[in-house]
Amino acid sequence: MSSRLYFNVRDIPSAARSGLSARKLWIFWKAQLSAWLIWFVSVYLGYLAAGSDLASRWETSRLLPLPGGIFWESWPSVALLAAGLLLIVYVIMAASLRVSRITFEQIRGDDFFSGRDARTFLRQNRNPLISTPLAILTGLVIAAVSGLILGLVGRIPGAGPVLLGVLSVPAWGMALLAVLLGLGFILSFVLVPPIVAATRGDTFESLFELFSTLTAQPWRVLLYWLTGLICRTLGLILLMLFASAAMTFLSWTVSLGMGTAGLGASLSSGLQMVAPEVFPWFANAFNPVAAAAPGQSWTGLAGVIAGLSGVAILMIIKAYWLSSGSSAWTLIYLAVRHRKDGENLLSRADDEDQREFEKLYGEISSEPRDASPTVQDAPS
Repeated sequence: MSSRLYFNVRDIPSAARSGLSARKLWIFWKAQLSAWLIWFVSVYLGYLAAGSDLASRWETSRLLPLPGGIFWESWPSVALLAAGLLLIVYVIMAASLRVSRITFEQIRGDDFFSGRDARTFLRQNRNPLISTPLAILTGLVIAAVSGLILGLVGRIPGAGPVLLGVLSVPAWGMALLAVLLGLGFILSFVLVPPIVAATRGDTFESLFELFSTLTAQPWRVLLYWLTGLICRTLGLILLMLFASAAMTFLSWTVSLGMGTAGLGASLSSGLQMVAPEVFPWFANAFNPVAAAAPGQSWTGLAGVIAGLSGVAILMIIKAYWLSSGSSAWTLIYLAVRHRKDGENLLSRADDEDQREFEKLYGEISSEPRDASPTVQDAPS
């Protein structure tokens, strides 16, 4: 689907449509499942390390446990949870990189760029996903340690407060830099994947583009983000309305055939079944599956399978939100890059592909060949 870009705010609303792609939804659906499994293992291992009774914990938590109580009193438990959260962040960023690359190729006109191609691209260009936030975090740690050292200097009797007063201005400048690093650290989780997807850049280029985008065009980034947020929210509401209508229709037609209304109730009970601790916080008004919930839910294996199917539907809807967000940030970066540098990354990618083709197969000459045969002198 080749798209003509304006490289301004008019490009951003298309993210709501671009996110509704089977390939992208499947990528983020699998990423959610992986993140869920990592959370499940990390929290239960944390409770095990804290000496908690896993059987009683299973009765109250099931497949989505929440840390609490004795969990926070054990540092191995907290360490396991921190490691799990870092791994979950990487899984989501990796999925975002794959979706951003698919979006980039679709804009270029390559609708056949598959999920497997995106996975290959991830393997070749995943290092900045880890190294870029890590480099920024290192800078924040250095800034914090520097402030701590200044505090220790201020404790020197007599001369300490004087030295601290003299160094206040450069320390304030360092604090400004720390604030900028903090903003860059937050944005790195959403901007680094599209930067790498559009440029194939390494860690240095990702850092440079991240902070140049943040400092050169901050108001454009904010305006484009707000526009994308509004359009994606409208798209999500529309998707939930269609999902509710579809579930109502499915429940009604199935109940006509079975003679009882139980499918909708069984589907809507999935979240309560797998995550009883989370379910009280999740109102049915935000659950499109709950619109088709009349009747008595099934029991036994049928009820378990139907409940898991209802959770899978909710994960598809959440995958749309993530997919549209990744598409939106890709469009935002392409527009901001063109505005701040005057560079069309789509044309740059075409030129890179042409050079790679010529490197492999040789340059194709544009001069026409002489079609006339060569006449040789006949032997005397």
